[in-house]
Amino acid sequence: MNVSRENEQEILDQNMKIDTDSGSDWEWHSPRNEPFRITGLPWLEQDGVYRRLPLEPSHPIRSEVDRLANYTAGVQIRFQTDSPKLCVRVVLADRATMYQMPATGQCGVDCYFGTTGNQQYVNTTRFDHSRDEYESILYESLPREMRDITLNLPLYQGVKELWIGLDPSSSVSGFPGFVSDKKVLIYGTSITHGACASRPGMAYSNILSRRLPIEIVNLGFSGNAQGEPELAHLISQIEEPALLVLDYEVNTPSTQRLQESLPEFIRIYRSRHPEVPILVLTQIRLPIEAFDESMLRLREERKQLQLANVERLQQEGDANLHFFDGAELLGEDYQECTTDGIHPSDLGYFRIAETLSPILTKLIF
Repeated sequence: MNVSRENEQEILDQNMKIDTDSGSDWEWHSPRNEPFRITGLPWLEQDGVYRRLPLEPSHPIRSEVDRLANYTAGVQIRFQTDSPKLCVRVVLADRATMYQMPATGQCGVDCYFGTTGNQQYVNTTRFDHSRDEYESILYESLPREMRDITLNLPLYQGVKELWIGLDPSSSVSGFPGFVSDKKVLIYGTSITHGACASRPGMAYSNILSRRLPIEIVNLGFSGNAQGEPELAHLISQIEEPALLVLDYEVNTPSTQRLQESLPEFIRIYRSRHPEVPILVLTQIRLPIEAFDESMLRLREERKQLQLANVERLQQEGDANLHFFDGAELLGEDYQECTTDGIHPSDLGYFRIAETLSPILTKLIF
């Protein structure tokens, strides 16, 4: 018998086998219709697409940011159902392509049961990573009882369309909602975006969403969060902000550009939201810093630059501007918390969320 390398591991370990539908009946729902609720897409009602920035932005954006805006990092689908089974059918913009990130994180969907603060992980989609369209059963044959469902969408790929398959005799109702209509906005780098989480629910914005009863909007633009004034204008257009987190330091081309962009970004945002809390967050420690003093000096230089800007603006009267040293995010054993020496592993993202959760809670509530 000839066995392809792609199928060899599935034969050796049946737990790695890609699910196939046994032919059972499904009723398919578009989450863009009621009673489903999609979070993390401020312009969804306006544009009707899975995109984190507007289709026709009021200010021009670079082509790289335009493309990354189509990636559904931090986007969630929330609803309630008593269906004993659930399946998703996903049409992606492209297939899995990243060497350092699992296809489950780049292109997968994962599922949680429970209300905010009590959510429990259930499963992640299994699919052929060489294809840009798949169907996967997330659970089946469970007792028929009403459950709160959260689906986390792919981190590093666009979603053209998605359908949710439920038992035809099941009922569906709306997500009970958050404690507020306000939103936490996190603008940042690939770390904000979610590289290299093993599955969508492990990006730190999604971990925070399981701890904070408020909508979180992931505005991470991998490698391209340079603090441009155009992005400040666009982000300021998002209604009902509860907090803005600025975590874009690493993507700025130079320290000089960071010095120029940070106060201007804050000025633009403050012109529209003078009282909304802003948290300036510096970069995490990298393992290489233990051996390369120039990298350590660069991080310290940029940290001090940002702290000086925050302190100056505070002295000028901005009481809602705050600072946190990102070197504290991963803990003392930070060298064990990345996948590739730069981007956090699931452990790293858990540490980031664990550290930020009480800080954000204090600033929001």
